[in-house]
Amino acid sequence: MDIVLGNVWLLFFNLIILLPMLYSIFASDSRIWTYQSISIISVLFILVLNISSGLVTYYSESAFFKGFLVLLWQISLIVTTICVFYLVFNELKEKYLRYQVNNDWLYGIPGFIEIAVLIVLALFSADKRYSDLISSIASVSIYVVINFYILLGAFLCYKSSLYNLDFDIKYIARKHLYYYTVLCIAFLIEQVVFSNAAVGTSYVVFLLFNYMTKSKTMISQDSLSGVNNRVSFNKYINNVFLSKDHDGAYIVYIDIDKFKQINDTYGHIEGDEAISLVGKTLKSIAGETNSFVARIGGDEFVMIVKTTEEEKVKKVIQNISFELEERIIFSDKQYDLTVSCGYIEVKKNQKNIKELMVKADESMYIEKLKKSSEVADGAV
Repeated sequence: MDIVLGNVWLLFFNLIILLPMLYSIFASDSRIWTYQSISIISVLFILVLNISSGLVTYYSESAFFKGFLVLLWQISLIVTTICVFYLVFNELKEKYLRYQVNNDWLYGIPGFIEIAVLIVLALFSADKRYSDLISSIASVSIYVVINFYILLGAFLCYKSSLYNLDFDIKYIARKHLYYYTVLCIAFLIEQVVFSNAAVGTSYVVFLLFNYMTKSKTMISQDSLSGVNNRVSFNKYINNVFLSKDHDGAYIVYIDIDKFKQINDTYGHIEGDEAISLVGKTLKSIAGETNSFVARIGGDEFVMIVKTTEEEKVKKVIQNISFELEERIIFSDKQYDLTVSCGYIEVKKNQKNIKELMVKADESMYIEKLKKSSEVADGAV
């Protein structure tokens, strides 16, 4: 009875955390449907995992019903493990590999094969002669598959935190790596010492952390480009850059060339794709140079590069053009995508950022006119 009460308490504890989260996910922006669907599935299966775990103990006298509940518990554990992996993977995949990942559904194949194996084993477990052997095979296979996803998730997080150029993805990857490391140790102890796989509450804690991280990102991030939004830029300028004495920096004002022409020729959806592509490029460069980048409206971006050397700023602008050209080639777009950049120095402890922003904008506009005149001269 104490075991049943313990399972009831865990279910109640998990419900307190998961139900408000589930409501918020349903009410969130439909554009992030992948995150929504995976999160909803993981929450529901964690609840099934908790309920079936408790009922297995309560209905221990009915062999058939207990077998069904054990199978339900096993499948819930595998599905939850896959969902937790994909929540991490979807945050890392575009930035980790830097380009669009295709066939990422292949990662789910081991888990779904395991579910099919468990169903087959459950059908044969009715034969008393092989029930112990089948139970051992099922337990070992579950441990192997869960360990596979834990180690694979930890490996992707490690690689992303080590080699990724996007600062915020580095941060998220390190946090997820810490979670996976703790989960791996806890799961190993459960397997070796307790011969059990009760990791449901660990997944609940992860979902809570992931949800909080996602919520924070959505507030500060521009949903289209993936960089910081204008509100986040103002907070950064006022609360970070100007709140203390700074050693100087450069403001780089960035605008997409012929953006109206892209919209008019290929449509607004393709225009959004262009903004997204530029955003990914700027995030990559910002992470590499430890700079701050934000979209401040339309096709306009601004980057704060913490350096006092003009040559380094020129190098940053050059790298933006090179990486954007590379991304265009890999994305197989039908048009050229370039940006014009203007910059102005922020001298040590200088505070008049608004005035400097205007000057950086003017510098960018001069660069854009220069490009237009060069094209016109080439046409002649």
